[in-house]
Amino acid sequence: MLGLEEKKPQTSTALIKSFFTFATLFIALVLLIIRYDFSNVNVNALSFILAIVVIVLISKSVYEVTAGAENIKKMAEELANEFVKSSEQLFLEVYNNSPVAYLIVGQYGDIQSANTAAARLFGHPTDKLVKRDIFSFLETSNEEHQLLLKQKFQQGIVISEEEVKVTRENGISWTTVSVFQFSTTEGKRLSLVTFVDVTKQKEIEIAKTEFVSLASHQLRTPISGMRWSAELLLMDGGETLNVQQKRYLDRLLSSIKKMNRLVDDFLQVSRFELGTRILKIEQVTLEDLFEDIISEQTEMASSKKLEIHKQYDNSIGVINTDLGLLRIIITNLYSNAIKYTRVGGRISLSYQRLGDDLMLEVRDNGMGIPLSEQHRIFSKIFRASNAQKEVPDGTGLGLYILQKSVQTLLGRVNFESSENGTTFTVVIPLNL
Repeated sequence: MLGLEEKKPQTSTALIKSFFTFATLFIALVLLIIRYDFSNVNVNALSFILAIVVIVLISKSVYEVTAGAENIKKMAEELANEFVKSSEQLFLEVYNNSPVAYLIVGQYGDIQSANTAAARLFGHPTDKLVKRDIFSFLETSNEEHQLLLKQKFQQGIVISEEEVKVTRENGISWTTVSVFQFSTTEGKRLSLVTFVDVTKQKEIEIAKTEFVSLASHQLRTPISGMRWSAELLLMDGGETLNVQQKRYLDRLLSSIKKMNRLVDDFLQVSRFELGTRILKIEQVTLEDLFEDIISEQTEMASSKKLEIHKQYDNSIGVINTDLGLLRIIITNLYSNAIKYTRVGGRISLSYQRLGDDLMLEVRDNGMGIPLSEQHRIFSKIFRASNAQKEVPDGTGLGLYILQKSVQTLLGRVNFESSENGTTFTVVIPLNL
């Protein structure tokens, strides 16, 4: 709008000058015709002169139009160049002074540029980072993750907030890395790699997990001592204890067992999160394992008068897997089904072959999981609202541990739930 306002006065002035010039010349021409006699003028010569004048005027107009267009084009190019220069300067200022670490990396992982924050993060001057292999600075939780990260980069797949460790001269920093690939005007493929330092958050997380692990280990000893003492009292004092005393001891043992399960859950969580849970592959007789777990929960199932149905695939005998993790999976699914199924309900347990995999299924006709909360069911320390209301006792760690156990066994877990009950399905390899 400002440009248009500036052009209006110039246009009006030019129009007035043109009109004044035309009027002056026209009046002069009329006076000349009136005053002089043109009867003796050579018409051919006059036509030739007029033709030359017209040609000169046309040529002058063409020149002015062409020169004006060239000036406009030149001005536009100058403005465009100034804009590009200012944009490049702005980008460079943002790139170099950003608190986020940025690298420009070539197609094969060679670092071509680094900003100041990247130099601080890696502990090297920017010129020392150039031409180095970016993957020589990165570490992940395992070799498979490292290889997958490199393959994603080489194939041009977007990498978003992957957790990696950055090795530096004075130690290690935890970061989240993201990679966005682009092409230059010459067709050269480059990547903008960003690093966000999360070392402090990671150290707090590790400290919390280690504390839970340490506390769990330390709590096991006194809990075991209390349990043995209570059991010995029941065994040795069977005739001397009165009914009230026996009731107190039963409550004490029940509380000790709950505490022991809680400590076990915390210990399992810390092992998964610290990455210290190592697979121990052994031969497992599947039917015996199921029957053993069902036997352990008989008292609880009987107290609620639950109907238990079993369906086993007889073609499956012994499998090669981690017994501890498989026991956690089946126990959590079965105990949850008992806990959240109302008195007189029905529970079905089954397993069958699915190609090279084993499919476990636990179905109940209990209270179900509200639809709006189903996306959070495997979250740590989460319990559905109806479960909290009807069964207050619970930590919210069971299904989190279940999912981690399934993932460690290279399997998958799914569920379907409604007001009529819930079905959990676990698929794991028959032989690891």
